[in-house]
Amino acid sequence: MSANDLLKRYVAVWNEPDPETRRAEVARLWAADGLHFTQTRRFQGTEALFARVTEAYDQFVGGQGLRFVSADNLVGHHDAVAFNWLMSPGDSDTVLAVGFDVVTLDGEGRITADYQFNEPPVPNADLDGQAGRHLALAALTDAEQRRKEVADLYLPQARLIDENGVHEGLDAIAAAIGAQQAEAAGQGLTPALRGNASAQHDAFRFPWQLVPAGGGQPAATGLDFLVRDGQGLVRTHYRFTGAGQTVA
Repeated sequence: MSANDLLKRYVAVWNEPDPETRRAEVARLWAADGLHFTQTRRFQGTEALFARVTEAYDQFVGGQGLRFVSADNLVGHHDAVAFNWLMSPGDSDTVLAVGFDVVTLDGEGRITADYQFNEPPVPNADLDGQAGRHLALAALTDAEQRRKEVADLYLPQARLIDENGVHEGLDAIAAAIGAQQAEAAGQGLTPALRGNASAQHDAFRFPWQLVPAGGGQPAATGLDFLVRDGQGLVRTHYRFTGAGQTVA
């Protein structure tokens, strides 16, 4: 199953009117012990996931005549994809709500974890400050200082996963960030926060942009998605270039 097929089926299951078809598709989409997170709730396993999807269908689709629609902006690599979805009236393309999901997959392409966010994030100075620390790390030119900052932010066996590969351990993460910094600096670009950071459960995300030092339009945009432990140290860090674009 391709990532685009996954997205098509993912959006369709929330619109599915037949309970038995909905249940079967939930079982096909998620691993048996798969997870789904909202800002305040956690669901695990086929029955809980079926109940969650059914609740959303009954409230929005069956109850209000709305429909879930893909924003067709999926970005993914390795074992994860990120995308926006929209909510519209059944007979209109008017956008009433926007959501953003990051989904991790097992070796068979089934969902192991699905983190669902509402857009736009509620501004939070503390979370924006945490994002700023990561962005400052990406701008450091001193390799020794960068390695120390990485050790303060990441677990020893953490992984940074981007389009270039999987960078495991503090040294590899520091080296990967250093290479990214050098590439951006060579083009006269600086990383900056774009919008607001947000968090739920063990997940933290922030949108970024690379802007010319003298000002002007961003040369690149993206979103970083971090899974952290109870102390806030990063276990897994996904970088999605091009993800999290503003959807009107």
